[in-house]
Amino acid sequence: MKQKSFYIYVAAYLAILIPAPGRFVFGITLLIELLLLMFVGIFTNLLIEKLKLQPFKTIVLMFVLLTVTVLYRQIFIIFQPEIILTLGFTLYLPTLSLFLIGFLLDEANKSLKENLLLLLKELIFFILSGLVYFLIRDIFGYGTFTFFGPNHQIYEKILFPPDKIGIFTFFATIPGALFGEGIYLYLHFVIKQKIKVISNAEVQK
Repeated sequence: MKQKSFYIYVAAYLAILIPAPGRFVFGITLLIELLLLMFVGIFTNLLIEKLKLQPFKTIVLMFVLLTVTVLYRQIFIIFQPEIILTLGFTLYLPTLSLFLIGFLLDEANKSLKENLLLLLKELIFFILSGLVYFLIRDIFGYGTFTFFGPNHQIYEKILFPPDKIGIFTFFATIPGALFGEGIYLYLHFVIKQKIKVISNAEVQK
């Protein structure tokens, strides 16, 4: 991966994970939104190609993604207003993240189908790892497990008393999130490079 592309890729990931509160319920809300935007984005890309609107792709795609984000927010606030009000502008970060990853793939000189399959693969992995990331921060950073609760409220289960968490509260902070995400990204790209090397070696045999 080129250095420029690497920075765009990292920015897309950090745009969601770092600013969001380190609770599982907030993370799953953002990741559900990202999944929705992903499918809408794929459909929009296919429609743009079919209608020969490639010159207007950037404008059309961003407009569609922002519109879906606003609708998602308005619908979600009916059922879980506390979550939406807490997230605030963070709810718009999945749109930016998806757009950045899409921009990255557009530079890959591949067909639309190949780009969309790569986008789907990357985002599914990101969503699964993101769920683990928010779950770990919720459990070890706060000593709780949070989820969608009844009566438009957040369900919270206390797993560890606050005085038992100790130094793990560091992972509930922004610096702690950056530290944890830095380790995750490093391992992610190292593993991908190792897999790529092994795959190339098998092809050359």
